[in-house]
Amino acid sequence: MGMDFADELTALGHEVRTFAYRRENALYKNKPTKALYTRVLLGRLQRVAEEWRPAVVLVIKGGPIKPDIVHRLRGALDVVVVNFFPDNPLWMIPFECIEAYDFFFTKERYALRMLQQAGLTNVHYVPMYCVPGEHHPVALTDDDRRRYESRLSFVGSRYPYRERFVRSLSAYPLRLWGGGWVRSRDPDVRKLVAGPAVFGRDIVGVNTRTFELAAAAACQVVDFKDDLATLFKPGDEVVAYRDLGECRRVLDHYLAHPDEARAIGENARRRALAEHTLRHRLEEMIGTIERRL
Repeated sequence: MGMDFADELTALGHEVRTFAYRRENALYKNKPTKALYTRVLLGRLQRVAEEWRPAVVLVIKGGPIKPDIVHRLRGALDVVVVNFFPDNPLWMIPFECIEAYDFFFTKERYALRMLQQAGLTNVHYVPMYCVPGEHHPVALTDDDRRRYESRLSFVGSRYPYRERFVRSLSAYPLRLWGGGWVRSRDPDVRKLVAGPAVFGRDIVGVNTRTFELAAAAACQVVDFKDDLATLFKPGDEVVAYRDLGECRRVLDHYLAHPDEARAIGENARRRALAEHTLRHRLEEMIGTIERRL
């Protein structure tokens, strides 16, 4: 995700340097060494920033970045520190970390309202996005078809509530993509497993998937959320359901009418490219920053 932003900002004409605050190595992964390693790494971040003196430091999520680091960057460098948070901040980041940033962008309108009610004035709403160069329809080879093709796919990691939901749909021609499904104790669920999370040129089973699948022209059947209708038109660009019975009804309909499903996918792709790319999100964020400053 950080590299998505770096590439797009560079394309917009900005000078960009990246800094990986999370490292996939033993020191970061092990609890006894993680805290010390993180302090050393964030000290290096501060030195890099002091040497380069950027106008803006953009943090993507930034769980290990404590408020004191943000305050030191702001105080020592007179730099604007911005956070783009791709998860629910009410659950996943301390309040004092949110408050420390000059600008904190969240995709969760509910979280935005709660934080504003608590007196924060630095929080702003920005939805997730697609990257057209990465998310698009692809021509499948014969090997691709054998591996991936399915009339109905569920993309996402296994959680107890999802397993119960999938079990209720086990009679459908469903294939499961995501982590943890092979550990299910239910043989009816395990037989649906197609593979783990899919990366590379294929769909990624993460919470950006509404936009990524739309850009790939997929017909999505999703549980209805209040924000959905502001992003995609239910019934025209996405298929939404409110309960299991409605989910089954729409699955039966679109499995029987694949031409309608394809049309919804094409509509979703047009909307995603017109309104929901990373370029659109960056322009919103930059506009917000410029207006406030």
